[in-house]
Amino acid sequence: MLGLIYSAFIGLQLGRVQAIADFNYSLHEIMYLPFNLAVFIVPVIFLIYLYFLIKYFRKRGSVKVKENLKASIKAAVIIISVITILSIINHQFHEVSTGGVFKLEEKLQEKGKYYLIFDDKKIKVSMNEYKLVKVNEKYIVNFIWNLKTPNEGKLTTIEPMKEKE
Repeated sequence: MLGLIYSAFIGLQLGRVQAIADFNYSLHEIMYLPFNLAVFIVPVIFLIYLYFLIKYFRKRGSVKVKENLKASIKAAVIIISVITILSIINHQFHEVSTGGVFKLEEKLQEKGKYYLIFDDKKIKVSMNEYKLVKVNEKYIVNFIWNLKTPNEGKLTTIEPMKEKE
């Protein structure tokens, strides 16, 4: 079960890498297969595991302290890793991609990091992107932001808006 959870998490993270999608889109889609399987299989396996665990403890009765410590450490590692994985996935599932024509409202530089303000969102950019854009100009912009932090985001693409002649 833990192996399936870890492989699903790794596949989900690799599926998010754009370079893999650019290289081979079929491979990119296959990366999501362990996650899709885990969504359905892990709850069933977990219920079966709980059934046999309860049955084992009822039959065994008292447990030696040394074995109990070892089992507790294993259980703690499993619980901590599953909670960590679920919190990361929960955060990532709240990501939203926004694109369109936006007017650059403001440029900010804070603690060595560069930001552009589009549509009241503080979008993180590289130093080159920061230096190439001008305030009050229109740009075709794509950025990713999170529903949990709606005023912050990360730029994916930016192009100057070409005026019609």
